[in-house]
Amino acid sequence: MATKTIKKRKETSPEAMIKIPLSSLRCLQSFPKENKIICEIDVESMERVNKPNSLDEIINESRLDYALGDYKTFSNATDLIAELRA
Repeated sequence: MATKTIKKRKETSPEAMIKIPLSSLRCLQSFPKENKIICEIDVESMERVNKPNSLDEIINESRLDYALGDYKTFSNATDLIAELRA
């Protein structure tokens, strides 16, 4: 008789965090009316202050979620915003 094993996915926080040192940012353009700026980020500086492979882990987890169908699609922006606020 075959036994069935169930693997639980590792519960992770819904947020991923990456540290960006201020010295790696370079402001390219600003939009004061919208309170927005466009910056360029030096990847080598980010890799220096973050744990090794943390960016790769975030990308791989996202790809796994997509492959497993663990994602939602929205047909309009109102539904997306409501889900993000929930």
